[in-house]
Amino acid sequence: MIVYYTKYNVIKNFKSRELLNFAFECVSGMRNIPSEFSNKSWDGNESGEWKVGRNILAYEIDNEAGVVAFRVAITDTNEELWTTDVVLNESSNEIQLRLAREKRIASAEYDRNFNIPYMFKKLIRDSVGDIDVDLPIIDKPVFIDETNINIVADLVNGNRIYSLPVIYVSHPFYDEKFTLDVFELAKDMAGTAHVLVEKESDISSILRDMTESHNAYNGALDIFYNDDSFRFIKWPEITSNQFRYKVSHSVYARMAMRNIDDEMSLSAIRLRNKIKKLNANDIETQKLSFRIDELEEKYNEMQEYFELASEENKVLEKKVNDLENDNFELRNKVFALTESLNRKQGNDTESLSFEYSENQFYEDEIKRIVIECIKSTISGYGTEERERRDYHILKDIVDKNSYSNAGNKIKEEMLRIIKKNKLSKADVSDLKGLGFEVKQGGHDKYIFHGDDRYIITVSNSPSDHRDGENLAHEAVNLIFGRT
Repeated sequence: MIVYYTKYNVIKNFKSRELLNFAFECVSGMRNIPSEFSNKSWDGNESGEWKVGRNILAYEIDNEAGVVAFRVAITDTNEELWTTDVVLNESSNEIQLRLAREKRIASAEYDRNFNIPYMFKKLIRDSVGDIDVDLPIIDKPVFIDETNINIVADLVNGNRIYSLPVIYVSHPFYDEKFTLDVFELAKDMAGTAHVLVEKESDISSILRDMTESHNAYNGALDIFYNDDSFRFIKWPEITSNQFRYKVSHSVYARMAMRNIDDEMSLSAIRLRNKIKKLNANDIETQKLSFRIDELEEKYNEMQEYFELASEENKVLEKKVNDLENDNFELRNKVFALTESLNRKQGNDTESLSFEYSENQFYEDEIKRIVIECIKSTISGYGTEERERRDYHILKDIVDKNSYSNAGNKIKEEMLRIIKKNKLSKADVSDLKGLGFEVKQGGHDKYIFHGDDRYIITVSNSPSDHRDGENLAHEAVNLIFGRT
C-alpha cells in the first residue's frame, strides 16, 4: 500500500550522478539495513541490483530519456516490507518520491503509522528543492504580511495554483500562540506542501475584504490543492500536536492516492534498457517476458488501491470501479502474453484467445461461464457422440483449464443473504461487498456492479418465508444462469 507520495522541482545542477551518490550515502544510515547494502556505492554503471532475502537495493538509468530510478526495500523487525522509491527526470528537473508498506496482514484502511524517510527530509535540508511558481520548496514556514498578502488572496479566490498543496495558517485573534507549532508543521510537510502563516491577526481582516470573507481566520487552517480546498478547525479536546498530526496526515493521505508516472518507474526503465541490449533474433520473445513483469507490477499496485475502498470512503467509489475494470483487462493481457511466451519457448500446451467487450465482475468470470457451458453441453453426449472429434476437443479444454472459486463464493453468499425475510444493515453491507450497488425506497433495488441489466428488487416486508427463497434463486439464476 502506498502511504506517502510527492513530486516537486529540484535545482538544475541536481542530476543523476548527484542523486545516486546522495541515495547510496543515505542507505548506509538506514535502520534495519542488511550489512551487505551498507558499503554499496554507485560505480558509474547504468543499472545495479542487490538482494538479501526480501530486502532489495536497485537503481536504473535511462540515459536517452534522462531518467534515473532508485529503490531500497527493507524488512523491519515486524517482518513488514518498506519500499522507498526515488525517481528523477533530468529534462524537467522533477523528482518523485514514494513510500510503500507491505503489511503481514492486509488492511483496507490508509496506514498512518509511518515516518517520512530520512532520505526524503535530507533532500530538502540540502536545499535540493527549487522554486514552485514563487514559493521556495523548504522546511520552514513562509510568513504572510502586507507585502506578500496577494499570494493568499489569489489562492482563496482561485487565481493562483502551485504544484504542491498549500497549507495556510491564520493567526488567532486574542492569543499570540498558534493552534499548532507552525515550525514543526513546516518540517513535517517539507517537500510535500508549502506552509504559509499569518504574521499577525490584522492580516485576516485585510484578507476578508480581498476574498469576500472566504478566508480562514482566528487560528483555522485552509489546505489548497490544485482542484480542491479544505478547512480545519482545532477543537478544544485535542492538543496542538494532535491537531498538527491530523493536518499533516490528511495531506499525506490525499497525496498517497497518486503514484510515480508509469514511464518513470524502475521496472519501466529496466524494460527499456534491456530491450536496447537484446539481439535482433530474440527481441520479440524477451519483450514479452519483460512486459509481463511490468504488467504484474502494475496489477499489484492497482490491488493496493482497491484496499482503500470502504463504505465510508464514498469519494473513491467511482475510481475503484474504473480500476477494477482496468485490473481485469491487465490480468487478461498478462495471461495472453504468458501464453504467447510459452508458445515461443516451445511448450507443448496450446492456448486460445477470444475477443469480448463485457466487463468481468469477479475473478475468472468469463472463463468460468465458458468452461461450465462446455461441461453442460458435453455431459449430454451419448456413446456415439463421445467418439467424435468435437467431444475430444471440448473435453480436453475442460480438463486443461481451471478457474477461481470466486464465483461460487459469491453465489453461496447471495443465496444466504437474499433468502432471508428481511435484510439487516449487515446483510446490505455484505451485498455491497459482493459488488452490488444499493438504491433504497419502497422496494430496495440491488444492482450487480452498477449494470442495469442485473437488478434484484427486494420488498421491505415479504409476505412469507418462500418469497425470500424464490427471490434468492431468481437472483442467482439472473447472475449465474446455468453455471
